[in-house]
Amino acid sequence: MLTSYTNSKTIDNTDNTQVTNTLGSVYGVISPFQRERNKALAVDDVPQILSQSLIYELPFGKGKRWGANLPKFVNGLVGGWSLSSVFRISSGVPLFFRSSYCNVPGQFVSYCIPGILPGADPWAQSKSNFNPNLPLFNQSVFENYNNFNFYAGVGPRVSNLRGFGYHNHDVGLIKDIKITERLNLQLRGEFFNIWNWHTFNCSTQCFGNGAFGNSLGDPTFGMWNGNVTSPRNIQVVGRLTF
Repeated sequence: MLTSYTNSKTIDNTDNTQVTNTLGSVYGVISPFQRERNKALAVDDVPQILSQSLIYELPFGKGKRWGANLPKFVNGLVGGWSLSSVFRISSGVPLFFRSSYCNVPGQFVSYCIPGILPGADPWAQSKSNFNPNLPLFNQSVFENYNNFNFYAGVGPRVSNLRGFGYHNHDVGLIKDIKITERLNLQLRGEFFNIWNWHTFNCSTQCFGNGAFGNSLGDPTFGMWNGNVTSPRNIQVVGRLTF
């Protein structure tokens, strides 16, 4: 069994060495000459990660703790099994926000990043009791997007607000059947996301905005866009080695 826990913090001033000024992106939105304002949490910052993996030979069958005197037929059914498990739980990645309206001359190499009003709560609802039919963020606590006229906002390139965390558990059952001295049959049942857990986030890597609208002023701001982690997947494998 192997268990590991990581506690970390990643800060940078760019997330790409080939930056392009793209509205809605996490990079290229602030002039590279404004180094202090570019400094923020990295979009792939995951401060806490717990992972555990194990492989365990079940103690049944010939040569095991229980099963020395089992009939040959019963030993063939219960003997030779192994259990594997991979479990992971981690914090959510930080989010970033942009304004849908941004009237700033291109020479400034800057897009509009709304800040949160002092003391205001940006969450429209709790992540622990999330209703996907309602917005996750409260638009009224951000700077008014109508004011981004020759004004780029005071928000950070990447905020310290985080999306949903991630958790997953994969389990496998393996049975080795020795047919002859040189011929071996392995049967495997593999259960990916065995508990069918779902996280409101991208099923593939898409750091920063994840599964929610992050463009202030858009009708979809704060709304879940339908991305969710992959459901349970079961596969059965037979492997013959000789």
